[in-house]
Amino acid sequence: MRTFPILFTAEFKRFWTIGMIVFSIAIIAVGLIPSVVMVQSGMVTTLSKLIVSADSFLSFFTFLIFSAGIVGADVTSGWLRTLLIRSITREQYVITKILVVFASTLIVYAVGILIAAIVLMSDPKLTFTIDLSLSAMIMLLKCCQALLLIILSTLVSCLVQGSFNSFFVYGWMVVGQLINFLVMRKYWDLKWAVVLKDYLFPNGFEDAQQSLLSDMAFPYAELLWGCAALTIFFAATLFAMNRVVVDVGSE
Repeated sequence: MRTFPILFTAEFKRFWTIGMIVFSIAIIAVGLIPSVVMVQSGMVTTLSKLIVSADSFLSFFTFLIFSAGIVGADVTSGWLRTLLIRSITREQYVITKILVVFASTLIVYAVGILIAAIVLMSDPKLTFTIDLSLSAMIMLLKCCQALLLIILSTLVSCLVQGSFNSFFVYGWMVVGQLINFLVMRKYWDLKWAVVLKDYLFPNGFEDAQQSLLSDMAFPYAELLWGCAALTIFFAATLFAMNRVVVDVGSE
């Protein structure tokens, strides 16, 4: 356990290169534009809706860049082999990588939301409500969804080398959303299609957010589905990590 904080600190410093810092500042600055515009146009009037609107832009680029090559790049560069020669297990390594990317994603997301909220509240002409309880729930669900996406990206990165893993997961997510749209709009009367769409991509946390924002019943089923997906894919990631070929005799 004493090795974990040291490993996390080392990976966190290694992650935040000058290029990554510049990218994060740029993405936060650009991400403020649609949020502010939506509030000024009256489309967003509460903090919870601001969190949702900001996520649609920030999470796209942060997920693609932050989780790209999360494991595969270290295998290619030989960094993973160097770590495993020391007293570090594969499980410690992959959990640390997930947490570093997760923490970095939350930093960028939280800073973007905070700056947008400050800018909007400083304008007396705008009607902007701080709904803390609902905002906290939405933020928690956003964090769970972000963690799930990072775990999925890590799983794919254990199977393929390079930095293409995040694009694969995002493409999978887009296809799942398109099929979900078709089922809900055109094939809603096909029972097998309605059931199958929930297995194409794990959207339990996203569905829970929509239920809360729509003032529907508390989304117990959606939360359980999201937690189940989180557990299953995390277990699959640990299994895949133990099958990664680093180098003969590296461990």
